[in-house]
Amino acid sequence: MVMKVFAALAAIPICGMAVVAGTGVLIVDVKEGGPDGHHIVVPVPLLAAQAAARFVPSEASRIPLPPEMERYLPAAERLVAALADAPDGELVRVDEKQEQVVITKVGRTLQIEVHGPKEDVSVLVPLTMVSEVLRRARDGRLAPADVVAALRQARLTKIADVRDGGDHVQISIW
Repeated sequence: MVMKVFAALAAIPICGMAVVAGTGVLIVDVKEGGPDGHHIVVPVPLLAAQAAARFVPSEASRIPLPPEMERYLPAAERLVAALADAPDGELVRVDEKQEQVVITKVGRTLQIEVHGPKEDVSVLVPLTMVSEVLRRARDGRLAPADVVAALRQARLTKIADVRDGGDHVQISIW
């Protein structure tokens, strides 16, 4: 009998962890440079972030899109779909004296790399996530909860990796 009660009690947190793992976790990892630098890791379950976004006051809960942006949403959706189906390769390269920017399409992801004398920035943009945001914005308004929901399309992705001097910030979605 005691084993059954223990098993039932143990099932509650295990089910909770399964829900969090199934819906995704945003992880922000910040390392300050220098000998006294801090290292902070903040895991945020996407389910909790989406629930929190729903508490945004109603007057601010839908962000109106500018009319010109709303007009071009269908074209943007077609562009993202065509880009997702296009072959992999380098799309843009800008080389200046001390800075380089490269945008590459790999699989269904855009990789944006910026390298400068003191900083390195790497951003991955899953095209499925962009498609989801555009789809949710079709009515000319976008809710914060919609943007958080679209992050689920970026599971298992390191979205941003920024090095600036000795500081290092990573944002990943698991």
